[in-house]
Amino acid sequence: MTHRVFGAATTFEVYQWHKSLGFAALALTAIRLAARARFSAPEPTPGFDGRLARAVQASFYVLTLLSIGAGWLVVSASPLPVPTRFFGLFVIPNLAPPDAALFACGALAHRFAAYAIAALFALHVAGALKHQFVDRDDAFGRMLPPRRKT
Repeated sequence: MTHRVFGAATTFEVYQWHKSLGFAALALTAIRLAARARFSAPEPTPGFDGRLARAVQASFYVLTLLSIGAGWLVVSASPLPVPTRFFGLFVIPNLAPPDAALFACGALAHRFAAYAIAALFALHVAGALKHQFVDRDDAFGRMLPPRRKT
């Protein structure tokens, strides 16, 4: 998004969509965390794989919240005060007034979290493939909802 050259109107629209999707992800993450608090998760694989899976899952939650929070801080502290319009419906309030140092810290944290999420995603896919093709266990079956018998 930051490396493409668009006209001003398209750039504004792309950023508004990015910010709106970030706030939608925040709402979905909050719902998911509430569900995890209310309902127990399936039993993880025992041993190192299970501990790694729990650490990766917890890291996904932490990094998702960090990325969204840092992104919110970036748009709040931006020297260019452009309001965030959630899918054009209403304006999201800023967390802070414009501040160049806060903007730079938020941008770094947002970028770090995004790259870390991408790395965790690759690790997660590698683990799933290992379970499917090397271990040949039922890890995929435990992730999917039970099938109804017909």
